[in-house]
Amino acid sequence: MENSADPKGPTCMDSTFLEILQLSFGNLCVKNDGSATTPQAQGNRVSSSLPLNGSLTGVFPGSGLSNRESILDSSKIGNFGPSFNLMNLNGAGYQPYGFSNENPGFPSYPEAISTGGNLLGSGFNIGTENSSGFWTQQRINGIVSPGGNGIITLAMTESGSKYFQDLLLVKDPRIKNLIFEGVIEYIFQLLANKYGRYLFQKLIELEDENHLRMIMKKLTFSCGDIFDASIDRYGSYSIKKLIKVLEKSPLVTEAVKALCKKFWELMVNPTGQYVIMECLDAVDSQKNDLLYIEAINNCLQLATHERGCVSLNSFISRIKGPRRDQLLNLISDNVVCLSQDPSGNFVVQSVIGLQNPSIIDKICSKLKGYYVKLSMQKGGSHIVEKCLRSSGMDYVIHEFLHSNQLLQVAKDRYGNYVLQTALRETKKTSSPLHESLVVKLQQHRNSLRHGYGRNILTLMTATAYSPVQ
Repeated sequence: MENSADPKGPTCMDSTFLEILQLSFGNLCVKNDGSATTPQAQGNRVSSSLPLNGSLTGVFPGSGLSNRESILDSSKIGNFGPSFNLMNLNGAGYQPYGFSNENPGFPSYPEAISTGGNLLGSGFNIGTENSSGFWTQQRINGIVSPGGNGIITLAMTESGSKYFQDLLLVKDPRIKNLIFEGVIEYIFQLLANKYGRYLFQKLIELEDENHLRMIMKKLTFSCGDIFDASIDRYGSYSIKKLIKVLEKSPLVTEAVKALCKKFWELMVNPTGQYVIMECLDAVDSQKNDLLYIEAINNCLQLATHERGCVSLNSFISRIKGPRRDQLLNLISDNVVCLSQDPSGNFVVQSVIGLQNPSIIDKICSKLKGYYVKLSMQKGGSHIVEKCLRSSGMDYVIHEFLHSNQLLQVAKDRYGNYVLQTALRETKKTSSPLHESLVVKLQQHRNSLRHGYGRNILTLMTATAYSPVQ
């Protein structure tokens, strides 16, 4: 397929280019809905190898013509923009892999990749500089022009994304750089796309420091970019992957700083909160210190927020170092208010569940005088039960024994469960307070025969004859 001085050179050049373009993108074809497929996925039907979206060079399928005629007939060529430049084939002596005069059909979709041999088995032949098949930077540019939007358009289709991922496996820096240059200006669209995100993740896995720096510059130029990506369904996966790749890189500090600027918004977002948790899981506590400070500053607001309390509990279970004690002490200092809040009580339960003796003692001490009241609240009753199962059990039992509202607690829809827990836990630990509690409840035996009180009577009868377990 050599160049000639035929007066019809431009037509031959267009046909040759289309042939090479078809090969360079692995025979990607586009259906009417704009999604890319390969010839295997649609039989022998030939369609344009690129979306006809007004920005790319494409080929109109011929009517009543053979596949070969439809593709290569220069009269059917439509130019849709400057995204792909014609290749300079002068002096190349180029013969596309898989082509011959006897068999002019297109090669099959690439199945293997090898540097120094045939690239994807479909037109890229990387040889030595002196060989006729050697591809210079300019010739590659002819297929994937970084100045256009052809790469990003294909990268956001299922087949196009897979194809570029395969190209990256070659580990040829020229190809890697060309693909990167073709998507960097559209990096947000790429990482938030259903299919493009996979190419983004492959690119960052190569850990090219310059590329990573450029990506971070794009995402952190405005903190809104990394925030928008973090709360996006697909973008959040990309940002979490980026954090994992940057784990030991100084660039991770830039990511943490950018996320800190939108800490509250991320923590109350059902998707964004997982990006924060990825930072806590993947990055060391020293680099996460800015996030720790933001959590402390926003602690009480998050604890009383319907969604924020859930993410705060996840944060508490991950925080490390001295900031952890600082955060737990802040919650302990405000435990009375939080215990009576519909959302805050979940945070208090979570902190008690950590089984930190000093924190439990502080919480149980702060709640003295509130146990009876909390026992008759939906959320508060769970906190009291948590205290009964902890080292702070005696605080609760002493308050019950000195209260004149014990019967009211026993007959309450929530309180009766608290008293059942108190009887079980004191019995299980062989606490001397168990007998005192039973004696006080026996004084109200007749009143306990009705309503929720019957649960207490039944349990007292059972525990009276059961051995200590």
